[in-house]
Amino acid sequence: MSQPDESQDRIRVAIVLLFVIEHHLTYSGAGIVGLILAVTLNTFDTDHKISIDIYESSSELSEIGAGINIWPRTWQIFQEIGPGLGEALKPFFDHLPDLELRAIFEVRKADQKDGFKVRDVATRGGALRIHRADLQRCLLNHLPFPSNRTVPQNSLCTLHLSHRLIDYTESSPGSVTLHFSNQPSKTCDILVGADGIKSTIRKIFLSRLPDSEKYAKCMDPVWSGAIAALGHSGLMYFGKNKHTVVYPISGGRFINVVAAVHDLSKDGASWDGNRPWNEAVPQRELMDHFEGWDEEYQTLIKCIEQPTKWVLQRMNPLDVFAKGSVFLMGDAVHAMVPYQGAGAAVGIDDAYILAFLLTHSSTPRSISPQCLSNITAAYNCTCVPHAHYLSNLSISQGRLNTLQLPEFDSYSENDENIPREALVEVFRRAERNWSWTVSDIGEERRRAEEMLPGPVSGMNGERIVTRL
Repeated sequence: MSQPDESQDRIRVAIVLLFVIEHHLTYSGAGIVGLILAVTLNTFDTDHKISIDIYESSSELSEIGAGINIWPRTWQIFQEIGPGLGEALKPFFDHLPDLELRAIFEVRKADQKDGFKVRDVATRGGALRIHRADLQRCLLNHLPFPSNRTVPQNSLCTLHLSHRLIDYTESSPGSVTLHFSNQPSKTCDILVGADGIKSTIRKIFLSRLPDSEKYAKCMDPVWSGAIAALGHSGLMYFGKNKHTVVYPISGGRFINVVAAVHDLSKDGASWDGNRPWNEAVPQRELMDHFEGWDEEYQTLIKCIEQPTKWVLQRMNPLDVFAKGSVFLMGDAVHAMVPYQGAGAAVGIDDAYILAFLLTHSSTPRSISPQCLSNITAAYNCTCVPHAHYLSNLSISQGRLNTLQLPEFDSYSENDENIPREALVEVFRRAERNWSWTVSDIGEERRRAEEMLPGPVSGMNGERIVTRL
């Protein structure tokens, strides 16, 4: 089938970053999750019914961010959504994707003069670690821009820079007008808010729900009570109320370091809007937090000449990710603390499921209110519980990493008297928390498809352990 020349015959999808599909779909924010959505839409859009518009507020797509963990579950998605995408990513990994038992962290108790190894934490397949900028470049190279003839041109795709969304109006399901601060308004059939933890779309979306007062605590992210400094397979140094993870990314060209200081009394508190969420701080401030830790750890943090201090924030749980023509995904709807390395993975799951639903054989080119209702119901029923589970698991993981557990209440920071056996058991529990990384996205896809009319497709999601 030849591709139509004009987007009017397609579902227009706007992604904010931002994007449009043959059912007019818009998405906000030029982040990883939005780019994944665009790539996946194009791959699944074999009927050429999607037109994608990506809207980004900045004048260029900046290469920013730290490391991302790609787990076997996520690698399964990458293999499926982008011809050549997996091969383009492999040079950045320290090992080829497989399901061998691999250590993701060597865990050391370091908050004392003579620190010691507790145990390795290992999972099947381990973690493929990559710098966010490297992943972003690979995704951009797999978008179906007219100039990019190396990928299938199933969907139309246009990138709009310098478009800062300030509002949207939804006149009816399948009809959305986007309003920008400095550009003419645009229209779309589907609006996707992938605009991150400070999401403009989330705030508008929640304020217009029938019981909007119920979501007052979900408008803005809350402080997790932790401050982080960013700056072999991976190392975790831990002690009471503090821990640090260290691992190489981009084939060993960089070392990712995240040192976190936790204060449970601040968990769930609002962050003063007049204070920055991140700022450069003197090296001395970082070192003061970890005074008395072992020599190996002190040597490490002395290498971080200009640490950046971040407030680790998370979203209070939402029970709705989509309504009408508007869909939220990624950090815009379920920003979570980083202790499971799950935030990006769950956002990628969101993008995969929505792309599957929008390109499904039951979704017509002229998307009807009933069709939209089916898609939003399937998206909510599939993505909401999965995100909640991993968000809660990430919080629990942070408690384990910093010994913020009842059985350790009698111990203080820098305490050398905690029994080694108790620490070994803590990280056995932690290891079990990563079992989700080898689960199969096909199970969620089938659950979503069962909510759509028509026969179930032939996309059989064999268990991942038999595929890799």
